[in-house]
Amino acid sequence: MTKRTTTATKKPVLAALDLPAPVQTTRLKRKQFASTGDVHIQGDAVITTQFIVGGDCLIDGDLEAEEVFCLGKLTVTGDIRVQSLYVGHALDAGGNIDVEYLIKTGCSADWMARMLELDQRKPAADGSSYMDILVHPAILKRYDHHDAFGGFGDIQALGYVACADLDCHGNVQLDDVLEVGEIQFVGGHLSAAAIHVAGDCNCQGELFSETDIQVEGALFAANLICQGNLDVASIHSQGDISTWGYLRATGEVSSLRGEIHSGRWIATKGSVYAAKYIKSGESLVAEKGISCGADYGILAATSLPRSRWATHGFVSAASKPRLLLSGQFVEGKKLKHIDALEKKRETELDWEVPRRLKREMQPV
Repeated sequence: MTKRTTTATKKPVLAALDLPAPVQTTRLKRKQFASTGDVHIQGDAVITTQFIVGGDCLIDGDLEAEEVFCLGKLTVTGDIRVQSLYVGHALDAGGNIDVEYLIKTGCSADWMARMLELDQRKPAADGSSYMDILVHPAILKRYDHHDAFGGFGDIQALGYVACADLDCHGNVQLDDVLEVGEIQFVGGHLSAAAIHVAGDCNCQGELFSETDIQVEGALFAANLICQGNLDVASIHSQGDISTWGYLRATGEVSSLRGEIHSGRWIATKGSVYAAKYIKSGESLVAEKGISCGADYGILAATSLPRSRWATHGFVSAASKPRLLLSGQFVEGKKLKHIDALEKKRETELDWEVPRRLKREMQPV
């Protein structure tokens, strides 16, 4: 019997030598810059129009440009000042990130190429794909076989982040404040020293702030922890809503599977619902109704003596809520009454004093 032999067809293996040599330079100042591989700039980068990198980019300094497209990981040790910022993998900044329009992470190669309208160009004479204009094939292959180091789509900054719109497919972690026109999407957790959103906010993970959170539109988060005051138009959460200070809203406040806990008061023109407990250190006002889980309860005025319940620890709604465990029900109270009491407030909590002193010591 003769043994049949077949010639095995091996798939071509991409060798390390096939990778393009990274671009290394000192301070970069150009009208436009594009590279299909990795880039390392040992100084500031000042680009008048577009800054396009198909691989990873490391800048030991500041980055200024009109539009930035980085398919890999973008690391800037200084500040970032651009009009639009598009990143495929992670974004790290040692300073502030100041973007006039959109910050978007988690961009695919195909999306970025179409955004640059590379697919609209005439076919290359050598038959290469339009994708080769954006990223070297070896770099693209590297993305297919290796996970992004540091988290896919993450944003980290030691300073503040300011932009018109934010679309992040990973986590956002800031040491300073977040000032955004609208948070279209955050696929992970969001953490900042303070958060202000002029429009809506959509966070799929936990939303955490070391101080105040102000969202002028609707706020959605899986869980919410605010070590300050929480001021929103409306709020919907899958889990717990917790704030050290007050919770003020003009619309609905709901926790679908958790509890609502405010160190001070809760007040809204809409309704308040929690699947578990609703707790407030002072008053609780919901002009359209208050309801909690059937086997739980509503606890107001938990930080006040019973003698102050009628003036500062009352509960008010369209009708007296069931399962009211503490606090005194008073008819006819509205959000405007709580706002009036807040203006007359004189006492400060322990965590409020150092923050007030810090604000007063800041130069005008």
